[in-house]
Amino acid sequence: MKKRLMSISAAFLVSVFTLTSCEEKPKSAREDLAEAQEDAREEKAEINSDLAEAENDAAAKKAEVNAELKGEEREFLSRMETQRNNIDAELKQIDAKMDKAKGEEKARWEARKDRLEKRRDKIDADMTELKGGLKRDWKAFKSDVEKTFDDVKADLKN
Repeated sequence: MKKRLMSISAAFLVSVFTLTSCEEKPKSAREDLAEAQEDAREEKAEINSDLAEAENDAAAKKAEVNAELKGEEREFLSRMETQRNNIDAELKQIDAKMDKAKGEEKARWEARKDRLEKRRDKIDADMTELKGGLKRDWKAFKSDVEKTFDDVKADLKN
């Protein structure tokens, strides 16, 4: 682009010097000016064409990246739903165990149930955010949810 601008500038300077030169014939100076102006128009048209092509390429790349991101978001949402279902299944088992437990054991099951319910509620909130359009960075969101997944795995192991 700088090269083209230099070419245009050079053509302009040549035409100015030609017009102001005393030794040139007036007809020749006019021809040189007309030629320089035509060169400048051609360069401008080529620059505009290159710019339009670059804008089209950028728009196509943006659309491609957005499509990939949407696909990744759909896959991640599916993982979130699976994790939520796993928590619900575990909560049902905990309820059954709590019915049979007494005292300290029942208190441990209640604490575990409370932790899992909080994690499920967080996953629900994250799913709502993802479905409604993220207000924060995708990588930060994904990292946060992955941390919740890890916490759930730890809770499910115990």
